[in-house]
Amino acid sequence: MNKKLIWGTVAALVVVVAGVVITLQSNAHQKTNQAKKEHSMSGMNMSSDSMKMSSSSTMQMKMDGKLPEGLATSQDPKYKVGQEITLKATHMANMKNAKGTIAAAYDTKLYAVDYMPTNGGSMVKDHKWLTMIDFTDKMAHKVGDEVTLDSDHMAGMQGAKAKIVQVENGPAYAVNYQPTNGGQKVMNHLYLAQDEIEARN
Repeated sequence: MNKKLIWGTVAALVVVVAGVVITLQSNAHQKTNQAKKEHSMSGMNMSSDSMKMSSSSTMQMKMDGKLPEGLATSQDPKYKVGQEITLKATHMANMKNAKGTIAAAYDTKLYAVDYMPTNGGSMVKDHKWLTMIDFTDKMAHKVGDEVTLDSDHMAGMQGAKAKIVQVENGPAYAVNYQPTNGGQKVMNHLYLAQDEIEARN
């Protein structure tokens, strides 16, 4: 074999090896970019889910609340204790159109409030609903009044400073309901207004 043939063969092998190396590097680079893209998309999805959670720990709802003491029972409410209902309210995730039953009905006004949670987090706007026994002074109030909350409906609510932003006439209903996402049943949710409930046949 002459030198020209040898060098030609070597040159051809070098070209082939270089091509294989470049191809492998390109594939590895593509996989790395794909992994980065997937990680980025995952982060975006987590951020989206976090936004839907609304104030994270400050918005943790009690799933098995106790019925209140000190409120007068409504004598002739539209919806009776034990009646099957559909919830129309959107206070919490998976509440609207949930199936439930009336746990209690009280003859009292309902209050929506803005408050700053005591456990950190952002201001909670238009929280619905509270009654006068959820205020430290246990008194009736009007829109614009500032109050201190004496309620543990939500994490970070007890002792929080709040402002009354809406007042509605009662009854105030306590309800049991099954969230629409199939999650844990909520017992004695406080409260719903009458126009946030529909009878279920």
